[in-house]
This record gives sequence, C-alpha cells and structure tokens, in this order.
Amino acid sequence: MMAYPGFHGLGEWEPIWVILENKELYDEKMNLTDDLEPATTTLWCVSKELQRGKCFWEQYGKNEKSKMVVKATKIGGGAPVKEPMIDDETHKKMLAFYHKKNEE
Repeated sequence: MMAYPGFHGLGEWEPIWVILENKELYDEKMNLTDDLEPATTTLWCVSKELQRGKCFWEQYGKNEKSKMVVKATKIGGGAPVKEPMIDDETHKKMLAFYHKKNEE
C-alpha cells in the first residue's frame, strides 16, 4: 500500500494489480512470468554450454574464489550475447583520445 496507495482503483486486467494481489499464479489468461522449463533450458557459463548430469566443478575446477556468471537460455537458442566490457560513452572517449594522439 505504500508503493501503490490506490491500486484498488485499477482494473483487474492491470498487471500491477495482478502482481500485488498475487493472482498471476491462478489466472491462465495473464501469464506474466518468463519462467523457463527445466526440460527446455540450458545453462551457459564462460561461453560454454553446461552439460546435464555433470557437476559444475567437473567442468571448471574447484576454485572457490572465482565469480562465475551463469545464463539460462532455451535449448537450441545458441550462446547468449556477450556484454560489452565498457559502456558506449567510455568507448567514444577512448576513440577520441587515441585519434587525437595519432594526429599529434
């Protein structure tokens, strides 16, 4: 009630009303979840597809100090897109700096 004090004035078709009233589990017409089914999902880590039935440490070793990002996709969808190391603004500044340095 603090975030949406008057949400009861919304129609029952509004997604925020459905979420706040916990009706999304029971309404088949409003599927607001993007859940992936375990049978049709594969996990990717370090641009490698994890194999079913194998433990994580069997593929990557027993290093407890590493941080690994695991992404879930549908089977057959290919590897997820890699995130850029730097943002666009920093990239533009770097290109401008090196271009200016080359001209000098």
